[in-house]
Amino acid sequence: MNTDNVLAFERRAPPSPPADFDAVQAIRTCRSLVQSLGQYDLSEIVYEACVAMLLVNLHDLLQTARAIGKPLVFAEYLDPKEDATNITELVAKCRNAACHVWTKSSATKSTVYRFYRVAGYCPRATVLDDKALGCDYHDDVALYYGRHRLYLKRHVLRAIEELAVVFGGAATAV
Repeated sequence: MNTDNVLAFERRAPPSPPADFDAVQAIRTCRSLVQSLGQYDLSEIVYEACVAMLLVNLHDLLQTARAIGKPLVFAEYLDPKEDATNITELVAKCRNAACHVWTKSSATKSTVYRFYRVAGYCPRATVLDDKALGCDYHDDVALYYGRHRLYLKRHVLRAIEELAVVFGGAATAV
């Protein structure tokens, strides 16, 4: 067996954004997707697809902000048992779980669920893998990828608004 092309695993920082990355357009896309999630009675499949696209764009924005030295690191409303210490890490974990559906990462150790949502106050909507899944707020939606909980308003909308300030000029709502 030839092992010339086998390299040792090395943890690297995410790559810098491409020169043609359009942060303003990514923010518009995020806002449009959030608006769609709140206005339409979408099937679970379409809802999950919109969330996945939202996470892809939001992740790119957060990584770009990090690369230019203006990372978002707020940690309010994160589950104390969460292994993500801030919003940038949480979105990265959820995005990875959403985009790499064929792998069984640490984010989705469960064999029972990969994506789950709870709208409105219901702290114990269900229990899966000995973990209660729910939403602690009447005015929000909790999105789960495995054990990772991301709130639509408290995490996603806040991140979009803070990123609009970071990238200047993108603060106009859709």
